[in-house]
Amino acid sequence: MPDHTDEVRPVLGLVVQADDHLTQEGTAAFLDADDRVKLLRADELADADVLVVLTTEVTGEMLSMMSRASHTTGGRIRIVLVADHISEQQLALAVHHGLASFLVRSYTAFRHIAAAVLEAHQGRSMVPPALLGMLLDRMRTMQRDEAATGLLPVQLSQREIEVLRLLAEGLDTVEIANNLSYSERLIKSVIQSTIKRLGLRNRTHAVAFAIRTGIL
Repeated sequence: MPDHTDEVRPVLGLVVQADDHLTQEGTAAFLDADDRVKLLRADELADADVLVVLTTEVTGEMLSMMSRASHTTGGRIRIVLVADHISEQQLALAVHHGLASFLVRSYTAFRHIAAAVLEAHQGRSMVPPALLGMLLDRMRTMQRDEAATGLLPVQLSQREIEVLRLLAEGLDTVEIANNLSYSERLIKSVIQSTIKRLGLRNRTHAVAFAIRTGIL
C-alpha cells in the first residue's frame, strides 16, 4: 500500500510585502511553514502565483505596486491585501490589478492570511460582505452609465493615456505631475479636457471608462 504521507502536494509561489520588516518577516515565516507554499523573494515576483500585501493605509504608491505586479506576471498573479481601510475607488482599482481578497488588518490573524492565500490560488475570494456589496453596486452603476451614454472608445493622445493610467493607480495631481515631469497646472488641464471631451462626469468616471473600453 502506498505511503500517502510522502505524497507531494501542489506548491504555490508566494511573495510577501509589508510596510515594516517585523510584519513582513512574521507573516512570511508563518506562511513558509506550510509545505504547499514556496516563499519567493521580491525580485522573483514574475514566478509568483500570489502576492500578500500588508499595509496600514492603501496609497497611490501601493496601488501602483499592485499594477506593476499584474503587468510583471501578465495579469496572472492574485493579490491578498491586508489593510486598515480601503475606499470604494481603491477597491475597484485593486480588483482591476488582480486583488483576490481583502482582509481588515485589526481583525486578521496569520491563519486568516494563510486561508486567503490558498483560496486565492484556487481562484476564490475573501472579501467582507459590506465591501463586496459596495463593489457590486459600483459595477452596476458603471454598466448603467455605459448603456445610457452609449460611449465608444475614442482616440486619446499618449499624454492623456499616461495621465489616465496614473489616475487609475490612485495618484493625485501633484504625484502625476512629478511622475511625468509636467507642471501641476498642465496635468489639471489635461484631466479636465479629457473628461470634457469624453462627456464624462469626473475623474473616477474617466478612469472607469478607460478601463472598460480598453484604453488602459
